[in-house]
Amino acid sequence: MCGAYGLSVRSIQNFIDRYDIVNFLDNFKPRWNIRPGQSNPVIVNQGNNEVELMVWGLLPYFAADEQYKYKTINAKAETVDTLPAFRHSFVKKRCLIPATGFYEPDKVNFAKQPYPWHYFRMKDDSIFSFAGLYDIWKDKGSGKEIHSYSIITTTPNEVVGKYHDRMPVILDREAEEIWLSPDIDEAGQLRPLLKPFPGDRLEEWQVGAAARNPINDYPEVIEPVKGSRQGTLF
Repeated sequence: MCGAYGLSVRSIQNFIDRYDIVNFLDNFKPRWNIRPGQSNPVIVNQGNNEVELMVWGLLPYFAADEQYKYKTINAKAETVDTLPAFRHSFVKKRCLIPATGFYEPDKVNFAKQPYPWHYFRMKDDSIFSFAGLYDIWKDKGSGKEIHSYSIITTTPNEVVGKYHDRMPVILDREAEEIWLSPDIDEAGQLRPLLKPFPGDRLEEWQVGAAARNPINDYPEVIEPVKGSRQGTLF
């Protein structure tokens, strides 16, 4: 699964250029520890690429109440086009979730909590995109709308697989365009995109216990613990 990630871009202009978006967020700020239930930038396409704040934890349009969203922070690639919570969005409401890194707990080498956490990012420290779905839920009484999203997961590559049995689907640039296209709705064109990302393009290291606490959202939470493989972080 994917239960925490970061989006620590250097500037809003860098973010705008990366996704060729036609709007921007006034309150955009770097994040190092994004968690379910929070509102985060999501890229959608309804003719042009736009960024919108959505809540992490997809609340399907048919849900009876807001509690449903806590069950849907992730959608499995193997069933995303068939499960009732996701199949409508898979056809018409796909999105990109921008990130600069993500965390996974080490459940392979440790049997009990607290599991050590590992941080994964691109070797060039660039922005990348998770494949996502979104939906719009409307309260029948008040009319309040909630825009929310889910991150699709798949089997892990050789890097993530050392620690966890799932990883988020990361799309390359060509796949991003296909995934966002409002003109594509065939499962045969979309499902092949939901595959493990090449492990040789990622680097990883173990982070400290501070990253496990959702209130900690600052650059130091991604610092490697002593002796952890760390690439060229600092």
